[in-house]
Amino acid sequence: MDIFNQEVSQEIIRLTWRNPAFMAISIALIWLIPQLFIRRILSKNYEKKKLKKQKDKIGKLYPKTLK
Repeated sequence: MDIFNQEVSQEIIRLTWRNPAFMAISIALIWLIPQLFIRRILSKNYEKKKLKKQKDKIGKLYPKTLK
């Protein structure tokens, strides 16, 4: 039974981890998924900063208190 399990596990390793197409796809996914999350976070921060700068510029044009 143990020999059968070793043979099956070796065959699974040969078909997956040693397969160049599978490795290319898995490395690409490991690289790209975090990049998508980082891009989304940075994009949200950029939009917030952009709106804040826009409000500041409008505030300078139309001050709330007149002297």
